Amino acid sequence: MKQITVRKIGNSIGGIFPKEWGLHEGDVLNVRREGNLFILDAQDAAKEQDRQLIEESFADFETRNTVTESEMTELFGKYDWGE
Repeated sequence: MKQITVRKIGNSIGGIFPKEWGLHEGDVLNVRREGNLFILDAQDAAKEQDRQLIEESFADFETRNTVTESEMTELFGKYDWGE
């Protein structure tokens, strides 16, 4: 289990999360408290990150920056693309 050290940040307190958790600056975590147990829920943050990736992917379609399968075969057929 990872441990998070609570630190003073200005007039508040906060924690530093391990990079492996995949959180990004500005992510909002939902917190549920059950006695002394704090449950951090990052599902909404993950959905927002996925939404941004999808929107960035569709930007290529809007700018017509795409290649058809036949164009890929023509360009990369010598490397066995499309076989």
